[in-house]
Amino acid sequence: MSQPAEWGRRFQDLAAEAGQLSAWSLRRYQSLLERVSRGDLKPDEVQKQFREYLQEQAGTSTREAVELSVGLLAGLLYAEAKYREAMLDGLLPSPDTVPPPPSPSGVDLTNWFQALATYSAEQSARGMARHQQLVERVASGAVSAARVQEHTQQYLQTHAPEFLAEVMDLGLNFVGNLQRSSSTLAAGLYDRVLGPDDQGPSAPEPPVILELRGPAGSVVSSTVVVENSRQETADITCRVSEFTARAFGRRFRPAMEIDPARFTLVSGAQQDVALRLTLDPSLFAPGADYVATLQISGAGERDLIVQLMARAEPPAKEQPAASTAPPEPPAKTSKPRAPSKQRTRSKSNRRDR
Repeated sequence: MSQPAEWGRRFQDLAAEAGQLSAWSLRRYQSLLERVSRGDLKPDEVQKQFREYLQEQAGTSTREAVELSVGLLAGLLYAEAKYREAMLDGLLPSPDTVPPPPSPSGVDLTNWFQALATYSAEQSARGMARHQQLVERVASGAVSAARVQEHTQQYLQTHAPEFLAEVMDLGLNFVGNLQRSSSTLAAGLYDRVLGPDDQGPSAPEPPVILELRGPAGSVVSSTVVVENSRQETADITCRVSEFTARAFGRRFRPAMEIDPARFTLVSGAQQDVALRLTLDPSLFAPGADYVATLQISGAGERDLIVQLMARAEPPAKEQPAASTAPPEPPAKTSKPRAPSKQRTRSKSNRRDR
């Protein structure tokens, strides 16, 4: 089960993978257009190959999509029932455990939704019956209403992060599997018409992470070094998304400067981009982590994504001064540290050969 610290990384991995797959698909599509324009392939033949391939793969691709969708739904139903029953166990012990949902591999596709609906109805009825038993125990005085409220609050404080992590795992796995299933279908389609591709989609590069930390209320800064590795002059644009709490929370836009946000680089040139963020205590709760993304467009064949991690440190507790201590001479102010720099480098464009 993943922890909140991993979610930002997994989001960035999925985004990087999607970018790589998109670039690969665009390259294959461009190759297809070039072969059609040269007369190597006829449009009618391409359409025929596409139709035949999609007809052949319709059953498999449909089942994969349904398996992923129903698997996500089944996982959510199971997680909800499991944690609900565990919360009630502290007030109303039960020897039974929540059964897992039916396995996709053991149910025929036409009966799958019915099997899942039956499972959902059974767990809903089980939950209603146990709640009714709890109400009866409260009415009889066996359990006090205050005890129910206290137990519920304690359970949520202890197990809510586990529940959220399980739900996040389900969602991230669903997106990743769906993305890879779609890529496999597209790869087979192009291989059918153009022949196998020796290069294939390249593995996604690890995401760049930049930390912005400092005392609550302060202005923190860092620097990103952008390099144009393209063969021509590039117009660069830098944008920062909204921030949000790493675990959960509303999205917001704090006071943040990007200098410069737009610039032009000749091939091989570099540019320092300064980021300055105000850690407003009304937005950044001390001790909590917040995430955003810096998107750098134009430096390469795809956008560069930098993950920003912001954290406002709690103010240090002041030590009470002794009444008899003599006044100390003013302390010398130290020179502030230079902001950290993060180098981002984009791959140069390569034309199909």
